[in-house]
Amino acid sequence: MLLACVFALPIMGRADDAVLPDKLEVTAGLSRTSQSLVHGVLITFENEPTLNVNYETAQGFASVQNGVGVWLVRDELFKAGLSVNYMMGRQEKADVRYSGMGNVAGSAMSYVWAEWQPIKDAITLYGNAGNSWHSGSGTLVQWGATIGFPLINQVNGFVDVSRYWANQRYVQTYYGVTQSQSQASHYGAFNAHMSGTLYANAQMGVAIELDRDIDLIASFGRSTASSMLMESPLLNQKSQTLSALVLSRRFP
Repeated sequence: MLLACVFALPIMGRADDAVLPDKLEVTAGLSRTSQSLVHGVLITFENEPTLNVNYETAQGFASVQNGVGVWLVRDELFKAGLSVNYMMGRQEKADVRYSGMGNVAGSAMSYVWAEWQPIKDAITLYGNAGNSWHSGSGTLVQWGATIGFPLINQVNGFVDVSRYWANQRYVQTYYGVTQSQSQASHYGAFNAHMSGTLYANAQMGVAIELDRDIDLIASFGRSTASSMLMESPLLNQKSQTLSALVLSRRFP
């Protein structure tokens, strides 16, 4: 979730294509995140491996980030799709803050997303929303903007800001504490009373074009929990560090 800015990042100087060809891109590396590919949702941000494999054709797409789906629109500057994806669960053993809280199973979800460049190779606006097929897991939404700018030679900089919003059911499932959980974990009981923003994130970084098809991307920033989220006894930090170092490879 926290590497959406990297996957949406406009890399400058690429050739224009009148008809968009099929596309295969692989991004892999390490990021400090609350969304582990292995352990699911974390309270304490950790350094975790990150991976996105993205394949696009004229009919549809398949990726780790956006799931398997079909296009609503696929133009050079605007893309939108509908897909089936996976909503992370959580594992009690993955985070000491979950001790006594039990596991939350992951779930398939219906997913819609869009990316738009109002200024080509300079500004990318993006957003997505996923609704779990499991009635207890709720809805999670993200939106944000990435601004890219040239620095020197084959090095570009970027700034990304984003927000994460969830409905009341999602907040209760992942951050609430029931009476039985309270007895096992020794946290006070907490019932989520509203939907709202979870985190506000801000990052900046660089993308180094190693050759025509390979980029090295590094970023650093902060994630700040909302006042609503800080009401949960599971949280003990309002602000945590974000960072990423990934290699992106495009295949012609």
